[in-house]
Amino acid sequence: MKQRCKLILKKHGLPEYLNVHSLRHTNASLLIANGIDVASVAGLLGHSQPSTTLDIYTHAIDRNKQAASKVLQEGRISEYVV
Repeated sequence: MKQRCKLILKKHGLPEYLNVHSLRHTNASLLIANGIDVASVAGLLGHSQPSTTLDIYTHAIDRNKQAASKVLQEGRISEYVV
């Protein structure tokens, strides 16, 4: 498994120091940071409780809070209303 991961990383021009765990963590962080709800991300990761996902990926959620605050402060909320 480890060797296969290294081959995939090399094929796609990614640093070889990455591993499956780091890719999983990056994927989950990016999903949350891009607004995918925590329950969906938890399901994709195989976490039985969204609280597990919240405990691990708080940094991505904090970035979302900061971005939302900035939108509100700048009065750009109408850009996000459907």
